[in-house]
Amino acid sequence: MYGWRARIGLISPMPGENIEHAFHIYAPEGVSFSSMKMPFPGPTPEGLAILTDQLESTAAKYKGQNLDLIVFGCTSGSFIKGIGWDQECIKRIETASGSPGLTTSTAVMEALNALGAKSVAVLTPYPDATNEAEREFLENNGVHVTNIAGMDMSGVPGGRIPNAEKPFLYRNSKAMDLKGADVFFLSCMALDTLSFVGTLETDLGLPVITSHQATLWSALRHCGVRTRQPELGKLFMI
Repeated sequence: MYGWRARIGLISPMPGENIEHAFHIYAPEGVSFSSMKMPFPGPTPEGLAILTDQLESTAAKYKGQNLDLIVFGCTSGSFIKGIGWDQECIKRIETASGSPGLTTSTAVMEALNALGAKSVAVLTPYPDATNEAEREFLENNGVHVTNIAGMDMSGVPGGRIPNAEKPFLYRNSKAMDLKGADVFFLSCMALDTLSFVGTLETDLGLPVITSHQATLWSALRHCGVRTRQPELGKLFMI
């Protein structure tokens, strides 16, 4: 029987299957996932508003499924309207589905708090307006952003975020100015990051959080699954 430790529902933007692929590979035995997608015009504030307008109706499709948790797996979609927006998204999920909810932005804040981070350097694939919204969300939640940078996605096939490959993400991460940061945060659930979190953390000499990693960690902990996975970084040893 699948999901004998935890049954988790995922809601995430189209296109891309990086979230589902990574979670099925790296989740501990006995944890299962089901998934629903929402159409998404892109990571601009306007596109993210269109995305989140669909959250409640999508979550309602999980009603009666007896899930332990439903995760809105989108970083920018769960911070774009400022402080408290992640909690509003959780409220909408829970009201519509009848199951506990979580968002990636909530998970990131839980991860930063667990690591005792007071300052963070952030790398994203977002446009400037979305980066500024992320800076404000983090700082209004008590974490100083020492640096936030958007990657040049023009060299990625089709310019599509899910197509960004590990060497590209690694090089851009290594190029970041990390001065004054307690933690490095690679933001965006569409980026496939779980396979190199441990390597990146070793090479940067700094704790690393990624949207994939923080969301999986938080989802498991909310479901009472506390398996330690050192290959997924310092966070997964908490």
